[in-house]
Amino acid sequence: MKRNRIIWFCLWVLSIVGISFKGGPVTYGFFALLTLVPVVSVIYLIAVYSLFHIYQELEQRFVPVNEPVRYRFILVNEYPLQFVGIRVRFFSSFSAITDLDDRTEYELRPDTRIQKETKLICKYRGEYDVGVKEIEIQDFFRIFRIRYKNREHIHAVVRPQLVKTDTLGGIELSDAVRESSLSRSEPDVLSREYIPGDDRRFINWNQSARTGSLMTRLHTGSNHQEIAIITDTYRYSTDQADFLPPENKILETVLALAYYFSRNNICAAEYHLADGLIRLTADNTQKFEEFYGFVSDISFTARNSHQLLYGSVMQRRDILESSMVFLILSSWDTDTALLLKALGDNGLHTVLCYISDSENDLPDLSGHKGADIIRISPFCDLREALGE
Repeated sequence: MKRNRIIWFCLWVLSIVGISFKGGPVTYGFFALLTLVPVVSVIYLIAVYSLFHIYQELEQRFVPVNEPVRYRFILVNEYPLQFVGIRVRFFSSFSAITDLDDRTEYELRPDTRIQKETKLICKYRGEYDVGVKEIEIQDFFRIFRIRYKNREHIHAVVRPQLVKTDTLGGIELSDAVRESSLSRSEPDVLSREYIPGDDRRFINWNQSARTGSLMTRLHTGSNHQEIAIITDTYRYSTDQADFLPPENKILETVLALAYYFSRNNICAAEYHLADGLIRLTADNTQKFEEFYGFVSDISFTARNSHQLLYGSVMQRRDILESSMVFLILSSWDTDTALLLKALGDNGLHTVLCYISDSENDLPDLSGHKGADIIRISPFCDLREALGE
């Protein structure tokens, strides 16, 4: 295209030189013709922009991550004007189109259409536009080219991938559950004043705050086996490129853990902030589809701060009396450090699943007892991250 512009400009300059030194109808006609070329090209581009249509169709509205879904688009020319040099450019940050690329040029003769069917793959959970992002058209002489946004986007609702795994970052989940549940007893409602030497795991922090002195719970001796999965729903960025990958991996990790527990008939509950602290359970694989739907619809927002999460968790006795906790988050601050410390002070073994692409920004857990950390990259295959 640049070459064509240079050729046209050189010819136009020569026509001016011809008029200046020679004149005559041929020279003036040649000059007029070359002068009209860009005008005709612009008019042609305006016509194509106004008359050209593109239609897209996705096989299903709800799309699972990393699962190919049938996708097609149709280029339509319903007018007695030939369209040349048309290119379509696809959204590529969060989705991919198989067997097609942005370099293909399409030409539509009058009253014709071109239909392409292929597969579309979404990379991350969330809601975003997929398919054709922009359209590029050029004139017959290939002097001008314009690119404009497609007016009819496909807005996909992408659900997280379900991964079946028995390990988490090299840790056997069965071993982690067995270790954390050793001699974990369920406290009774009754409490007494703390005596030096008592197990600090059973201090009743809520009652201690009310009375002003340390109170410890009495025990019934029954084992409490439920495992708590705490999901961080704080959105720390407004840029989709920043928040979509970690949010996707958070929910994938939640589903992988919950599916393991449901398959092995282990009681587990998931907690996340929405309008208050929401509790979800999947007692068995028959109910897991419903659980999957609820987890897929979890919303991340800047309102769900770590401070609010910390306060909500500390008010839930069922969490503080769990056999262990999986804490899944992608950002770290003083409030998450306080939450992890409070869980440890209540005698809970906590596995921190930290979603991060860098090993250098991992939080230091040396001061937190009973806590392990597992780093999971937001861009990796969860099967690899979980040790499969």
